[in-house]
Amino acid sequence: MKKIFYAMCAVAMAMFATACNGEKKPIDVDDIVEDGVYVMGEATGFDKVSDVLRMAPGINEAKDQSVRDGMFEKYIVLEGGKEFSLVWVNGGQQTLYGASLAEFTPTDFSTIYADNPATAIFKGALVTGESAPKMKVAATGLYHIVLDLNKAGDLDNAQILVAPANWGVRGGMNSWGFTEMEHTAFSNDGITYTINNAELVGGLEFKFAYGGAWKITLDNAGEVKANTNIGVDSKPGGDNFVMETPGLYNITLNYKLAAGDVANSFSYKIELGQEVEITAPEHMYMNGGQWGGDSWDWNAETIVELSGIPSAPGYFWCTRWFEAAKGFKFCAVREWNGDFTGDGTVGYTVKDGNCWVAEDGFYTVFVNGNDKVVEIYPAEVYGIGNVWGENAWDFNAPDIVKFAADGQKLTATVNADGEVRISSKIQPSAPIDGITTPNGWIDWWKTEFVFFDGKIAYRGAGGDQARVNVTAGQKITLDFNAGTATVE
Repeated sequence: MKKIFYAMCAVAMAMFATACNGEKKPIDVDDIVEDGVYVMGEATGFDKVSDVLRMAPGINEAKDQSVRDGMFEKYIVLEGGKEFSLVWVNGGQQTLYGASLAEFTPTDFSTIYADNPATAIFKGALVTGESAPKMKVAATGLYHIVLDLNKAGDLDNAQILVAPANWGVRGGMNSWGFTEMEHTAFSNDGITYTINNAELVGGLEFKFAYGGAWKITLDNAGEVKANTNIGVDSKPGGDNFVMETPGLYNITLNYKLAAGDVANSFSYKIELGQEVEITAPEHMYMNGGQWGGDSWDWNAETIVELSGIPSAPGYFWCTRWFEAAKGFKFCAVREWNGDFTGDGTVGYTVKDGNCWVAEDGFYTVFVNGNDKVVEIYPAEVYGIGNVWGENAWDFNAPDIVKFAADGQKLTATVNADGEVRISSKIQPSAPIDGITTPNGWIDWWKTEFVFFDGKIAYRGAGGDQARVNVTAGQKITLDFNAGTATVE
């Protein structure tokens, strides 16, 4: 059945056009073959409504990636400065949809807006019928349109949102940050997004995402969220792509406008360009607001270089006093090239692409740089050897002395004259063959340090250190962040 829409006089070729003499002009909608919500208007580049403009059922990321009743979404190229609308076709009846779109950017990414785009999206309350405002975008590009009719009544109002879909990758190549892909000209006939020589070595997983985000929150409770990512089989919120071989990958994402599910509009190709031989990193550094300043400057003198562990290539550690309000991350070189966070499961969390401890305090960091694994523990620093106790030669010795916190420093008093030794205890969450002892911790001498001329000196991956003598009753104060030690 032929369906006819009318509207006020507007741009020729636009939907709802009217002839200049005032005579109402029919719009060709013969290609509509089934009920649904359609995108239409001059901004789409189409002069008639067809099935290819039909929106997909909306996926609610917050409800286990399930289809949400009354939610619809569509990726489509829109031309800047030109109008578009949505129309609901249902049983031969048509209802026009529109909204007065306003720019919106979350200001608090710590609550329901976690993993939302840090760049502006556009949204507005749904208006239906002949009074529905036409919508526009400023710049030509690929956009993600989401319509939610609020059938469940869990939103403030039914709404339309429009987000620029600047596709990129998030995963092992950028510590789950965001790298925008290069692309060909915007066209509903096809866009090709590419990134070449993406290094997947320590982390072999990734997904496609836009806006550096995973999702967009539609409500005030975080119960309704639209995906801003696609995974395996081009599904919104789909599984990560997992590569079997470490190497440099050439990754292509293709878009072409299609009806039906979002996945119908996307395809991809992932090709191994060059295998990479994994070698143990020789250095490991920690950067962050506390160590590199507000700009996270790799040239800052306070950047932390972790210590190596004897006979364990690629493993590193450090003890520091951390501020919980300042994030951090790791890299084998002093630059943003292969930086990583680990998965945040042992002693810290990962948020916004950075590591965070739960509260201010002393922590010991243990890094497996070969596999980019990080574990963080509350610091336990012990005196080792006879100056502390007659049998203080292991972490479970009955008379071992533990350093105590004094503000942002640690202190302990020696009990006898002699050579001083100090060690940070590291007990990984699981045994590591050839590294941990039967007790579960790493041998004390592998995380040992002393001090010379007031400066802490770590044994690292080298041999035994020179010795420093102390006297019974002296108090040793360690300032790990300054790298200093005092004896008084």
